[in-house]
Amino acid sequence: MSIINKELITNFVEEAIVDTNLFITDIKVKRDNTIFVFIDGDQGVTIEQCVNISRYVEKYLDKNRIDFELNVSSFGIGRPLVLFRQYKNAIGKTLSVKFEDNTKCTGKLIEATEEKLVLEIKGTKKQPSINREIVMKDIKEAKVEAVFNKK
Repeated sequence: MSIINKELITNFVEEAIVDTNLFITDIKVKRDNTIFVFIDGDQGVTIEQCVNISRYVEKYLDKNRIDFELNVSSFGIGRPLVLFRQYKNAIGKTLSVKFEDNTKCTGKLIEATEEKLVLEIKGTKKQPSINREIVMKDIKEAKVEAVFNKK
């Protein structure tokens, strides 16, 4: 039986990120003590910050002579947003939204509140762009999309 659990790792990570703009988006602990920590920040996350968190957590786990594998990484593009704070940070970025009925919508996030999002849906030559209000409870999953400018 493993003595490593999600609550223990969460406590260590929260201690490591106190007084920073970082926050936990997900922590997974597998049966073989492989640990995945995903963090995000209001100004993004640096490799150095991931290393510092990893060292902080390792210090406590090593002290207890526990066999483990620890992976600390930034939230990353392509992962679903899980916290309202992430939606606020994504304003101005392209968001792909999957609804509870499995339909999809993509647009530029222009507003985010606890209750709703507003996406600017790009128009065509014949139709102008429109703003679409989306109720948060209707969202199954939302991801920031990587957008590459055409030249």
